[in-house]
Amino acid sequence: MKRKSLLLRCLLAIAGLVLCSIGPSQASGDTASAKITVMNPGITDKLAERISLAPRLDALEGKTIYIVDTNYEGFGRLPVLEEMQAWFAKNKPGVKTILKLKSGNYVADDPALWKEIAANKGSAAIIGVAG
Repeated sequence: MKRKSLLLRCLLAIAGLVLCSIGPSQASGDTASAKITVMNPGITDKLAERISLAPRLDALEGKTIYIVDTNYEGFGRLPVLEEMQAWFAKNKPGVKTILKLKSGNYVADDPALWKEIAANKGSAAIIGVAG
């Protein structure tokens, strides 16, 4: 909602600037020397290029799934992903889950964690913001 309001204000400001830049001679119909540039703030309808993801697992039984808390806003581990791990323990006891807290915040890279997941042959990873 805030985004739409901000977009509307920007469009109104641009329209005001365009109208203010039209001089009296242009307003009376003499547009031969008028040059107006119009910007389209609309979002394109073209989809982003898709990349293929890892293939889906046939089954979860006997697999190791890493549940990675991205440490949103640096709050540390929050109970949302712990609840997910508890669900797996109750409903899918043959699935091993490892809950990890990513170092840094959600935008920081954590190469050590990604190497750990690869080295321990993690079958899948659920990466979530638990904030």
